[in-house]
Amino acid sequence: MQLFSHTSKLQARWVTTRAQVLLPPHIASCINSNRNRNSSSLPSSSISQLLHAQVQPVSCCSGSRRWQHSVAAAAVEAAEAAEEAAAGGAAAAVEGEQQLAGDWTVLNFYHLVDIADPEEMLARHKAFIASNGLDSICGRIYISAQGINCQGGGLREHAEAYVAWVAAQPEFSGLFHTLWPTAGPAFPKLRLKYKPNLISLAGGMAAIPCTDPAMRATPLQPQQWREKLDAADAVNAAVAAGAEVPCFEQQWREKLDAADASNAAVAAGAEVPGKRVVVMDLRNDYEWDAGHFDWAPRPDEEVFAETPGVGEDSVPTPLKGTDPENTEVMMYCTGGIRCDVYSALLRQKGFKNLYTLHGGIQHYLKEEGSEHWQGSLFVFDGRMAVNPALDGKLQEGEGLPAAVPCSMCGEAPAALPHVNCANIDCNELFIACNACKTKFHGCCCEACQSAPRLLRPIKINGGNYGAWGNYADRDSLSPVIATGRSHEGRVARRARRREAQQAKREEIMEQRKELRAAIRAAVRAAEEADAAQTAAAEAAKQPAVA
Repeated sequence: MQLFSHTSKLQARWVTTRAQVLLPPHIASCINSNRNRNSSSLPSSSISQLLHAQVQPVSCCSGSRRWQHSVAAAAVEAAEAAEEAAAGGAAAAVEGEQQLAGDWTVLNFYHLVDIADPEEMLARHKAFIASNGLDSICGRIYISAQGINCQGGGLREHAEAYVAWVAAQPEFSGLFHTLWPTAGPAFPKLRLKYKPNLISLAGGMAAIPCTDPAMRATPLQPQQWREKLDAADAVNAAVAAGAEVPCFEQQWREKLDAADASNAAVAAGAEVPGKRVVVMDLRNDYEWDAGHFDWAPRPDEEVFAETPGVGEDSVPTPLKGTDPENTEVMMYCTGGIRCDVYSALLRQKGFKNLYTLHGGIQHYLKEEGSEHWQGSLFVFDGRMAVNPALDGKLQEGEGLPAAVPCSMCGEAPAALPHVNCANIDCNELFIACNACKTKFHGCCCEACQSAPRLLRPIKINGGNYGAWGNYADRDSLSPVIATGRSHEGRVARRARRREAQQAKREEIMEQRKELRAAIRAAVRAAEEADAAQTAAAEAAKQPAVA
């Protein structure tokens, strides 16, 4: 586990807190009780002694090679790092305690604008943060020739001071930002750097005129977005809702059923009021699984970077076969930057009626609540997912709802947040019910259980794994590193997983299609039987003819 380097006074507590995620309850309780009795951290060797005493090698791999590893190995290394960070004395630990008890926030903003000298701008940001002691600021802040993108956070006073300074710079006039409360630090370190592209997209961003507001989509305020979604229900029910959509929600099935009759009229050339509306999710597919808007099909691309980009003739699946002149495209993402950039690309491809959600999903949920929203919101920080209220608070016994059921059994409710597959060569980010996580030993599928490489501990409650070397016994670490990852390649593994998932979705959709047909047939048979019974009763009432 790595420590973030720019704020030494938070190092000890941060790493110790992260270590406890992997600890048995009685050890975590012991650490907490020691911390409560003393204003400083545990003594220099206490944590590691407790952890080493609990280390039990576990063999969890099958196949030609088996590696022994400990479920507490990562916690051991984290605790040792915490001891080193705490060596500066009790004063730093006390100050860290006070800061962690403070008012923490997550800060999000972006601004697309031409920057003549990105390196000079980067130096300006670094100098401001350093000279003003904003050492709690963490996260990812990227600067390029086309603007700035920030997904970060820190103590509220630090975050507010930083974003106020950014908004005061001539280049970022009119900056829109959001601040959300969190229980503690949401990012481990600060990554303030120059990047040629603010977001990852095929072909890059340099050829996309995204800094020109006229080329970007029309921004809709949350209320306008909600009203347009309301209108889209009626239009799409008559135009395009009959297409098979790879999702599982009952609401989608009902809308597909309701659209059967109207599709026949549309196919026959019936006039449809208004332009066809396409609601397009420009996030990664695993973000869609956590939560999404009504009418937005699951992205065919596993990650946004695979969306057809610069130099490619194709368009995303929801737009294939549509008329650019007579199609309204409503795009949304978490904060809005992916939509603003991609809308300029679609404008180049001939689409004229483009709309984006101003401020992204977070802004909508804050202003309009969860109307038209299904599930929870995936976020790119330590929380990984938040409930639609955005406050991170849940009633006792509640969990974060997902927009789809378990990706493995397809029936039980999935438990958020996501978790990476325990098979190191796969590392797929997926959601599943707790029963399937246990049944498949933390793997995303049955095949991953028999992988010849290292398996990691099961993460029932979700969350990211640390460096993969943390999950090997120290004696076997060298041969594990020597073998490296499999030669199949990440792209090939991703394609194989995607084919298997798509086949599973198609099978489920086919079963549900057959079930709908059977229900309709049963309803028709019951109606015919009722009609026959009514006719017979009416005939019996007629007087007999002599």
